[in-house]
Amino acid sequence: MKPIYALSALLALFLVIDSGCKDPSETTEDAVIFELNRPLNEAVLQIDAEPDRLNPALSTSTYARIVANTVFQYLLNIDPQSLEIVPQLVKSRPVIATITDGPYAGGMAYTFEIHDEAVWDNGSPVTAEDYIFTLKAVLNPRVPAPAYRAYLSFIKEVQVDPDNPRRFTVLANKKYILGEEAIGAALPVFPAYLYDPQSLLKDFSLAELSDEAKAAELAQNDPRLQQFADLFTSPKFSREKEGVSGCGPYRFESWETGQRLVVAKKENYWGEGLVEKYPALAGFPDKFIFLPITDANAAVTALKDLQIDAMANISPNDFDDLQKNEFTAKRYNFYSPPLLGNTFIYINTRLPKLSDKRVRRALAYAVNVEEIIETVYNGLGSPYASPVHPSFSYYNNDLKPIPYDPEKARELLKEAGWTDTNNNGIVDKVINGQLEELSLNYKIVAGRDNIQNVALLVQESAKKAGIDIQIEAKEFAVLADDFKRRDFELAPWGKSISPSLWEPKQDFHSEGDDRTGFATAESDALIDQIQVTLDEAERTRLYKKLQAMLYDEMPLVYLMVPTSRIAIHKRFEITPTPIFPGYFPGQLKLRQRE
Repeated sequence: MKPIYALSALLALFLVIDSGCKDPSETTEDAVIFELNRPLNEAVLQIDAEPDRLNPALSTSTYARIVANTVFQYLLNIDPQSLEIVPQLVKSRPVIATITDGPYAGGMAYTFEIHDEAVWDNGSPVTAEDYIFTLKAVLNPRVPAPAYRAYLSFIKEVQVDPDNPRRFTVLANKKYILGEEAIGAALPVFPAYLYDPQSLLKDFSLAELSDEAKAAELAQNDPRLQQFADLFTSPKFSREKEGVSGCGPYRFESWETGQRLVVAKKENYWGEGLVEKYPALAGFPDKFIFLPITDANAAVTALKDLQIDAMANISPNDFDDLQKNEFTAKRYNFYSPPLLGNTFIYINTRLPKLSDKRVRRALAYAVNVEEIIETVYNGLGSPYASPVHPSFSYYNNDLKPIPYDPEKARELLKEAGWTDTNNNGIVDKVINGQLEELSLNYKIVAGRDNIQNVALLVQESAKKAGIDIQIEAKEFAVLADDFKRRDFELAPWGKSISPSLWEPKQDFHSEGDDRTGFATAESDALIDQIQVTLDEAERTRLYKKLQAMLYDEMPLVYLMVPTSRIAIHKRFEITPTPIFPGYFPGQLKLRQRE
C-alpha cells in the first residue's frame, strides 16, 4: 500500500472511531440543515404583498415597513419579547419632565441623546437636526401624511444642546398618553442632507408647521413647501437605490417589481459594537432578500424547495401539512405565538346603503364568525368585540362578540326599511326614488386562499339574511389606493396592534384616517380626552366608553384575533414575538454548526 493510501485509511479509521463518540443524529441533522446551495447567512423572507414604497413617512403597507425597518432606525423601538420600549438610535429612554412655565406650561419635555457612533451612509453624524427635519417633513401640509400630522402635532419645538448636536429636548404643549412612543417610535429618522438637498425646509420653524392654520397659510403662500413635497414623494425617495437611505444596518440594493427586494449589510456598520447593550441595533444576516409572493400555494412550494427561509401568515391547512411533512419538518422550525393583531371588515358608513347603524349591525349578525374560525383557520383564532386586543386590561369585557343569527339580521333590516318586496331572496328599499337591493361590493386582496375562502363564507351566510355580497379581488396595491380614495363598500382587513396604549385617533378621529367615516363631534371629543388622560383608572373608563360607542355604531364587523403561523429555517436562531409578522428579521442569527 502506498503511503498516501495508508494515511487515508488511517484517517478514515479515526473518523469512524470519533463518530462513535458523538450523537450521530445530531451530525445528520446538522448535515441536513446546513446543506444549502446558497450563502448560509443570507436570509430569504417571503412577504404576502409588494410594498407600496420604501418611504416610511408615506407608506401605508405593513410589508413596506418590514423591509424599511432594516434600512431605517427610530429613536426608540419595541423589544420583541418583553414588548417594552427600548432605545435604538439613542442612548436611553428619554428623561421626561413637566414644563412649568413659558408658552408650553403644562406640557411635557423629553430629552434624548443620539449614540456618539451613529452615522449616515455618507459618514456624517446623525444629529438632532435630522430628527427636526423628519418632523418638518411630515408636518408639511403638502406632504400626504395626514395620519402622522394628527399624531405628532402636539410637538411644538425641539431645543438642541448648544454643546452637543446629538442631545436635544422635545417640547410638547400637552400631556399625552403616548407622548414617549409618538416622539420616539412613530417615525424613523431621515437624513436631512439626502432628503432635502436644497434645504427647502430649513427656514420653517417646527412651531409654524405644527400649527395647522399657520402651516396651511404657509403652504398657500410659500412655494418651497410644495417643492419639497414634490421631491419627497418622487420615485427617487421611494424606490431608487440612491434615494432610499437610513442609518440602519442595511443598505437598500435593488427592487425588481413583482420579484424581489434586496438589502445588504453595510460594511463597518456603526452599531455593530453596541448590539450587546442595545439589541434593537442588531442586524445579523449579511443580506435580506424579500420575495413578494402573493399566491399562497406558490409560497408554500417555494418553501418546500428551500427557496425561502422565513414565512409568516401561512394558511392553517398548509401550516399543519408542513409540520407533518418529513422534508420540511427536518429543516424548519414552526411557531404559533399569539398575535397582537385582529381581522375585521371595514364598512363605509358614508354610503346611503350603509349609513344606518341597524344595517351595519345586521351585517354583523349575518357573518358566521365561528364558522370562519373553524373552517378557514382550523380553530386558530377567537372572536372579539372591540379594536382593543382582548389581552389588554382595558378591553371592554361587557361587549360580547355578535353571534351568527340571520333572523335577527332580517329583523334589524326590516326596522331600517329593508324588506324583500319582489321575493327574490334579497332585501330591497326605495332610496332617492329608486328601488335598490342590498347588494354590497366586497373587495378582497387577490391571490390569498384564506381571504377568498372567508369571502365565500361571508357571501353564503349573508345571503341567508337577505344580503347579496359581490366579491371583487384586487391586487394589494390597488386595493390600498381604493382605501385612500374611500372607494369601497365592504373590505376585509387586518391590523397589527401596538403593545403600547391604544391610540384611536388615526383610525376613528375626523383628523385621522377615519376610513369608515365613523367620526362625530362626540367621538372626536372623547378621543381627544383619552389622549391627555394620564390617570390609568380614568383612562380605562374612557377607553371602555369609546369601545361601547364603536360597538353600538358598528363601523367594523369584527372577525377574529388570530394566532401566528410561522416557519423559519433551522439554521437561524430566533425567538418569536406577538408583533406581526411574528419575528424581527434583524434578529435572525445564524447558529453555530455543531
